[in-house]
Amino acid sequence: MQSLFISRVVIKNFRNFKNVDIQLSHKGIIIGENNVGKTNFLRALQLILDPSLSDDDRSLNDTDFNDTIENPVEHNEEILIQVYISNFSDNKTILAMLNDAIVIEGEEEKILLTYRYFPYEYEDGKKEYIYTILKGNPEHNKDFTFSERKYLNLKVIKPLRDVETELKNYRISPINKILKEYNFDPNDLEEIASSFSNSSDKILSLDEIKDITRKLNMRFSEILGNDELNITFGTQEIDPNKIISSMKIMLANRNINDISLGLNNIVYISLMIQLLQDTTIPSLLKKDKYDEFSTIKGFEIINDTYTQTEKGNYVLNTNIDNDKQLKLHNFMDENNSNNKGVTLLAIEEPEAHLHPIYQRLIYKDIIQKNSRSVLMTTHSTHITSISPINTIIHLHSTTNDGTKVNTSALLNLGDDGKDVERYLDIKRGEIYLSKGVILVEGVTEEYLIPQYAKLMNKPLDEKGIIVCNINSTNFKPYAKLLKNLNIPYIIITDGDFYCIEKDSEGKEIKKFHILDIQGDSKTTGYLGVDIADKIINDGIEEENKIEVNRTTAKEYGIFIGKYTFETDMMETSLSLEAKEKICNTFNSLTDGGQRQKNNFASELDSGQFIKCLSKIEANGIGKGRFAQLFSENCILENISSIIVEAIEAIYQRVDEY
Repeated sequence: MQSLFISRVVIKNFRNFKNVDIQLSHKGIIIGENNVGKTNFLRALQLILDPSLSDDDRSLNDTDFNDTIENPVEHNEEILIQVYISNFSDNKTILAMLNDAIVIEGEEEKILLTYRYFPYEYEDGKKEYIYTILKGNPEHNKDFTFSERKYLNLKVIKPLRDVETELKNYRISPINKILKEYNFDPNDLEEIASSFSNSSDKILSLDEIKDITRKLNMRFSEILGNDELNITFGTQEIDPNKIISSMKIMLANRNINDISLGLNNIVYISLMIQLLQDTTIPSLLKKDKYDEFSTIKGFEIINDTYTQTEKGNYVLNTNIDNDKQLKLHNFMDENNSNNKGVTLLAIEEPEAHLHPIYQRLIYKDIIQKNSRSVLMTTHSTHITSISPINTIIHLHSTTNDGTKVNTSALLNLGDDGKDVERYLDIKRGEIYLSKGVILVEGVTEEYLIPQYAKLMNKPLDEKGIIVCNINSTNFKPYAKLLKNLNIPYIIITDGDFYCIEKDSEGKEIKKFHILDIQGDSKTTGYLGVDIADKIINDGIEEENKIEVNRTTAKEYGIFIGKYTFETDMMETSLSLEAKEKICNTFNSLTDGGQRQKNNFASELDSGQFIKCLSKIEANGIGKGRFAQLFSENCILENISSIIVEAIEAIYQRVDEY
């Protein structure tokens, strides 16, 4: 059951952000280069929602204004942050406590919270900067108070966290906060404490401890993908008033300070996720509570979903179907409301100290298996590669307008969406972290274009440009995604010249692999142009469509060859040295004899490039293998003019970004 979430954020004049207004989805992956403002984005949310911040923390100063603003205090500039909350209609506590924070945006009700840092002028003319945090329409001037923040707040897990210290600190330890949610019977604790010296593990037999141990182990094993490392508890306190607060968490029977930083991180994040879970449905019912429910209409759902323990309490079953879960949620919400608030979670760089596989596993647990809304900053391609397309929050810096933020929350790629997600998973999602992208259709381009760029003294890595081989010509969804995130890109695709002929039944067919251009536009064409036309004119009314050809396509960043990448390269290679580079590569790879090698050289020299390409494909070589070796030997004269233009274009787009 999806929880409430931050659906829109407006930030003006705060640190990296001069003026951004963005839409978010239920989960958000915040990406961008160093110092672009990922932490400051979360800080803006904390100013409104984080209960751990003091008044001094929320009060800013002139250094918190965006750097592009000259003398902000002298010019009475303001800092504005607005947070819109969606999907709260089923939360009775939030509706009761924050009803006057609700505004209408479009046709949807949202909670609006506004932070302002602005100059206030007193009656004596003295001016001072102050801050206010308001709820609902700012004009109504209703404060969002500390007590209300208990019901709607934000928890940020920092990237450089001292897990061991936090777990040992009773005041801030998440495990102690989780244990506090259980109603331990004082008589049980007194009995255990009195016999502690003879039975030090008796505390571990309590149903409450068993329940939290079971839940933590389920979550931990789901993250790791196995149950080899079990979480257990231990205590050495004999005072019944302190026996719970002294509980310590252990992993594989070892103290938390004896395990790796990576596993420490997983334990800590697992605890935080568990702490923030919706507790409307309790995982453990004490016997007296069960008896109380037995007199209430609809009690049957309790018997259908709970099992009695040896001690007479009742534990929630696993794998409850959706219908029963909804009925149980409604029953508990009606008859056992805990009036707990909602804590939104933000995690900075969860990949810290983690093996790449664990990075992906913990992401899946946090994002895909957790019903709570989560924001996450990351530099990990292992995480971005498995992020759903509509979760991306992409930050990039500009010279004059501060950091710009683009999101994919409202992006709809239709049926192509899953294909793009699968591709990004395989390719590790590097396009999100790049400064520019070259979309290509095959492995030949993937091998050769980076080397061509080096030969042109325009290396791609140094510019943050990646070559993205999509293994098809379905560029449209990728272009749509990159455009939506405002990431500079170009497309390089084969021309694939064809002639239109009629078969024996008079039906028109396209004949490819022809070098000689004959006839007019009615009888010839370029498949690459047809592809570009679909991309450029997508969603445009018929009367406004643009006439696309190989020249006009460049204006939209689509660079179309004449035939195929390989044959265009052969046609470009006019010098003796350029031809020798091609022939030498073929000769070193083919299993054929000297006669075949001579025929290849002769056909290359006479312009029979289709025959040359067929020899590469038909002699156990393959285009990919040929390109891989050729990339080590090619020279400038092997680069076709369209590729030169394409590389220069992406360089220019990144420079202007």
